[in-house]
Amino acid sequence: MTFTDDMAGGTGTGVTGHPPLRCPRCGGALHAEDGQDAGPRGPYGEPGGSAGPYGPYGEPGGSAGSRDDVRGAGGPRGQEAQDGEQDGENALRCSGCGAGYPVDRGIPRFVPRDGYADGFGLQWTRHRLTQLDSHVGMPISRDRLMTAGGWSAGDLRGRTVLECGSGAGRFTEVLCETGALVTSFDLSGAVHANAASNGRFPNLRLLRASVYELPLPRESFDVVVCLGVIQHTPDVRRAFTTLMGHLKPGGRFCVDVYAAPIAYPHLRQLIRPFTRRMPPERLYPLVERAVPRLLPLSTALSAVPGVGQGLARLVPVANHRHLGLKDAGTELEWSVLDTFDWFSPRYEKPQFRRTIRRWTGELGLREVSIVRRRGMYVVRGVK
Repeated sequence: MTFTDDMAGGTGTGVTGHPPLRCPRCGGALHAEDGQDAGPRGPYGEPGGSAGPYGPYGEPGGSAGSRDDVRGAGGPRGQEAQDGEQDGENALRCSGCGAGYPVDRGIPRFVPRDGYADGFGLQWTRHRLTQLDSHVGMPISRDRLMTAGGWSAGDLRGRTVLECGSGAGRFTEVLCETGALVTSFDLSGAVHANAASNGRFPNLRLLRASVYELPLPRESFDVVVCLGVIQHTPDVRRAFTTLMGHLKPGGRFCVDVYAAPIAYPHLRQLIRPFTRRMPPERLYPLVERAVPRLLPLSTALSAVPGVGQGLARLVPVANHRHLGLKDAGTELEWSVLDTFDWFSPRYEKPQFRRTIRRWTGELGLREVSIVRRRGMYVVRGVK
């Protein structure tokens, strides 16, 4: 995946129709600084076509310098290229304010390399394939996406879709297969895992950016999708409001968020205050050792007639027995991934149904449906 002026200007990876990129600072147009293609790339967008070793967050080298502009709970601001940094290929330059943004292995980066989402970069790099339908051989992600959104592949075909928080790309794969024009972003280095899995799709454009300061025009997408993400942002209401700002009038959205503990109590909520402070690289091995011991107990409790689902919440492990995964090894891998996903995020902010209803009312959203599915509220509607 390489980046050229065509991609900055709105044609994506060779497909017309993507909304153009805009400077998150001033809204000015962005262009590739030297205007030249960077040549052939490998599966991670690296030059020369050989992947090579990567660090625990899916990116070579260390962290960006402390000069990065990070605005606390507001999320990282656009990341200006430092000291002429090209990050291996063309930097993007704003025609308005002159701000520069690096392109990291073919993916424009508008945030510092390090941030509150580092744990997600680790988990999705290590579990790049785990939840992809093409790897599992079951339409689990497809069914979830289509059911949550209340749409079909035909509804999405040819539409401009903004996907928030792509992770390793389990839903990106499904969206691209529908023929939609997909712009997918993530705050973490997981975008490179997504590129490795889904970079083959010519209708996909990947960005590394903050939900609070997207390098995209307002009201420019037909569809907004955000599954399993906004509860892990510092300001959930602001994240929701910002996403709706990028949706066209008449456009459709689907966003889910953790339900407040009073609606879905779970033992993990008592453990998280300790684990969320642990470095991800220390927490992951602990989860990897604990899950094989806890999962059988959770499975046994979940099988108790009538009360099994409630009993299973007393065991702090993610149990996917209800998905009917094909073998014990796959079930264990999903459990390790999602248990780590429970305990590692710095932020977890579940919401009440009435709070979500108030947000949708304030924004004038229509045909709003809020349905609880297990521990999530699934919110969909029309702008």
